[in-house]
Amino acid sequence: MSLYVSSIAVYPVKSLAPTYPREAFLAATGFLHDRAWMVVNEQGWFLTQRQYPEMALITAEVVEASTLRLTVPGQRSLDVPVVDKPAPGNRALTVQVWNDRCEAVDQGEVAAELLGDYLGVRCRLVRMAGDFRRELGSSYPATPGITVGFADSSPLMLASERSLDELNGRLEEPVRMDRFRPNIVVSGGSAYQEDRWSRIRIGDVTMRLAKDCIRCQIINVDQQTGQRGIEPLETLGAYRSGPRGPRFGRKVVHENTGSIRVGDPVEVLEVADPDA
Repeated sequence: MSLYVSSIAVYPVKSLAPTYPREAFLAATGFLHDRAWMVVNEQGWFLTQRQYPEMALITAEVVEASTLRLTVPGQRSLDVPVVDKPAPGNRALTVQVWNDRCEAVDQGEVAAELLGDYLGVRCRLVRMAGDFRRELGSSYPATPGITVGFADSSPLMLASERSLDELNGRLEEPVRMDRFRPNIVVSGGSAYQEDRWSRIRIGDVTMRLAKDCIRCQIINVDQQTGQRGIEPLETLGAYRSGPRGPRFGRKVVHENTGSIRVGDPVEVLEVADPDA
């Protein structure tokens, strides 16, 4: 069966709900606006669904090039002006994503209060500073000079519908693909075929599948309710565990910019082990 893109997801604010465009532009750091914002605590450390699963229920959408719209359950939407340079009321901050220290710009008191009241923690909404470059670093030796936003590591994550079907066949209650928070979902082919892909082409964009995506407890968060359980991480770990943990999906680095669309064919250019 032919391979094609069945879904595209963009996550404007790290660990909040995604948007699902039919077409998205791949800029230097990944999909335009993907993980360009982040929620941090008073020490500048990033907050995610690992600590606050209810973040899944907050939606964030770029409604204009200059406006981010936040919607918290039970409250009105808030339009936040996009600020990527320090200005009165928008101070510069140094924030932390895992081992990376990044220069960012605070997005103001109103956004901080909205998110803090909902999450029950003092926090700030920040945007990566416009002139700051966060490089992938030594964990991606084959891709020097590649930059990324506030994503955990790679600019993109790809997952397969067939792989999810195989996992769901092992679960008492099936889960949705949104548990795994991919940017690109591929339909067709066979389960876990993406494990062997080295390079693919979607539209005019060539991509390198750099490494497995090691899963954490975020996949146990129901993205529709914000509630955390024990699945599917427990089952995935029983049969898909690698040296660093359970694997599902691939981390992807794109080799050029351009747009991709839902329905685009996926062409496999290179595989890691054709005989595997």
